[in-house]
Amino acid sequence: MTLTNRIFQGVAMAALATSALGGIPARAADLPRRTEAPMAPVYAPPVFTWTGFYVGLNAGAAISDSRYQFSPFFNQNGNGGVAFTGGGQIGYNWQMGALVLGLETDLNYRGRSSNNNGATGFGGANTSTAGYFGTVRGRLGFAATDHLLIYGTGGLAYGKTNFPTTIAGIDAFGTPRAFVGSNNNGVTVGWTAGAGLEYALTPNWSIKGEYLYVDLGRKSVAYVDALSGASLTASANNRNHVVRMGLNYRF
Repeated sequence: MTLTNRIFQGVAMAALATSALGGIPARAADLPRRTEAPMAPVYAPPVFTWTGFYVGLNAGAAISDSRYQFSPFFNQNGNGGVAFTGGGQIGYNWQMGALVLGLETDLNYRGRSSNNNGATGFGGANTSTAGYFGTVRGRLGFAATDHLLIYGTGGLAYGKTNFPTTIAGIDAFGTPRAFVGSNNNGVTVGWTAGAGLEYALTPNWSIKGEYLYVDLGRKSVAYVDALSGASLTASANNRNHVVRMGLNYRF
């Protein structure tokens, strides 16, 4: 075999080997592959926040802590009667970490109440009128858990003063007296402060328990002695302890 033939033979064998090796990846690509099953997507629940507007209703009891000064007849007359109260509220919260700031206003009805534990220690009775009161308050709260808010609140209070329409009893001189109010109507402005707990049942609904002390200030009230016809002016403070439950819807 000549040298030239040997060279051509070697080149042909090299080309054949290269062709055989080049087909291996192509055939390997045709083989079935083992693949992992796709993982199911994981959906994280939304993080609850107190931030946003809300509206709601409330109902509870208003316990009178009012005082009426009828000197020299009655040294001091108190009204500790308990009445129904109910109304509605609207507000907005801002949550920053565990701190929750809010602003709330409400308007409420207060029912008529009576008290038979009288005036000066000699016995007596009085009956207060029905009325209304409202508040505009700031709220400062702490999110103790994701769904539990503890807060303090305070601000402006206003409303129709809830003075007695009648007061009867024995005065400081032992004389029976019966006073009838002649101009108990009127709106006064005062202050309020309190605290409460609010719990989120769902992202939209929450319930709360709340205490407010509502002081509508001092006012002069005209009365007439039903027995003698004499008129007199009483100096009066109108104050209530309000204990109530509420339901809020959050937007």
